[in-house]
Amino acid sequence: MMRARTAALALPFLAFGVAPEAGASSLAELPHSLEIWDNAARLALPTWLKAWLGLLALSFVASLAFVRRHPAARVVALGFLGSHVTVALLDGADLAVMRTGLVSLLHVVFWTPAAVALLRALPSAAPGSPFGIWSRLLLGIIAVAFVFDLRDAGMYLYYQASGHPALM
Repeated sequence: MMRARTAALALPFLAFGVAPEAGASSLAELPHSLEIWDNAARLALPTWLKAWLGLLALSFVASLAFVRRHPAARVVALGFLGSHVTVALLDGADLAVMRTGLVSLLHVVFWTPAAVALLRALPSAAPGSPFGIWSRLLLGIIAVAFVFDLRDAGMYLYYQASGHPALM
């Protein structure tokens, strides 16, 4: 029953062209979405990807400059904080093994309300204002991140539903 529900959750992601990764039939060859996401994995990332993650984090943290006057910035700050606190709690309490796909799923869950709030705020945000520039920049960053997060989250849910040995 649980696998059926997880498979149903994976369907919207799979509808966007997400397909199980080819190969990776053994535990020695984990699919990307099942790779462990820890400090060692982050340190092993290529420099350009570390720079991207730094820009992403800085863009979310910049929401703090706008939280007093813009409700959308509050949603962004809470979404960023929520995703990181959830990872820390799950990992710290040994409730889940942090895998790339699980972290991506948490991004989708917590950052979607931020993207929606920013989209709703755009019509009233002057394009040349600091808030207008930041909100448009962050929407672009979230869109790029979601290209990969939706794929990895969908594959994680797929493997979760199929009972991949790495998740047992």
